[in-house]
Amino acid sequence: KFCPPYPECIDEYVGYQDTSNCDQGSVTVDYQSGWNIVGLPLDVEDANYQILFPNAQSGTLYSFEGTYQPEETIEQGTGYLLKLTSDGPVGFTGTPTNELTISLSEGWNLFSGLTTSLSPADIYTQDIIQNGTIYGLEGTYFSPESIDPGMGYWVRATQDGEITLSSTVLATKAVEQVNHLSDANTLELSSGTYSTTLFFGKDIPEGEKLNYSLPPRFQKMAFDARFTDDMKVVLESGEIELLNQFETLTVEYDIKIDAGEYMHWVLISESGDLFVLEDTGKINVSSEKRFTL
Repeated sequence: KFCPPYPECIDEYVGYQDTSNCDQGSVTVDYQSGWNIVGLPLDVEDANYQILFPNAQSGTLYSFEGTYQPEETIEQGTGYLLKLTSDGPVGFTGTPTNELTISLSEGWNLFSGLTTSLSPADIYTQDIIQNGTIYGLEGTYFSPESIDPGMGYWVRATQDGEITLSSTVLATKAVEQVNHLSDANTLELSSGTYSTTLFFGKDIPEGEKLNYSLPPRFQKMAFDARFTDDMKVVLESGEIELLNQFETLTVEYDIKIDAGEYMHWVLISESGDLFVLEDTGKINVSSEKRFTL
């Protein structure tokens, strides 16, 4: 018998079976050049980030505990910001992890998953997880379809506590994901290949507003757009904070909810340019740090 991925466990010539590597596994993860949120998909012997990531830029590994903290080693279950100097695959060798208990603090946390992929729905069944707040990073934040090995993610906890990730235990309950933004007005702000959609005109129940909050940003992100207080939705008005490495910005809007009698939805740039938003449309503007809706 072989014990993949290490056929050397078998010495067929002398009839001796060496089982010392039979609990080992390997995972290859594709990362992009620049900033990534990374995690450890296996239990490894040496968790120094410069050993694990030969293409890492020295001094760029950060954890998050209210603020970003420089680190040298990576712990399973924790997510880390790391800047890589090139695109390409990174191979990990170690003991597979099929279950993990992770400690979280109230508010935003960086976490990572197991040796196999998980569904975000499995994370949302945990009692202390804020619905809708799992985000990955690909130049800008996005809502992932799966929690993949070797990748890290943001998640918001409603209180201090622990969550358990398991590749074998099925979720015992389903969490109803109510999308209060399905019929809201939208602003899609984009530059290059990056885009973020913001929402407005829709009142969100008080107890569910944090479902639409965004993770802490950092200044080296390629693109980020959000309302003040790190939200992606406002009711009537708000200031938009923009982080854009490019000089231009495209704004596509879709107005489904009227502003009211004798009123209009208006987007105002920091330099004073004013754009009335009616029906649907697209405008191209110079990128600025702030806009007002």
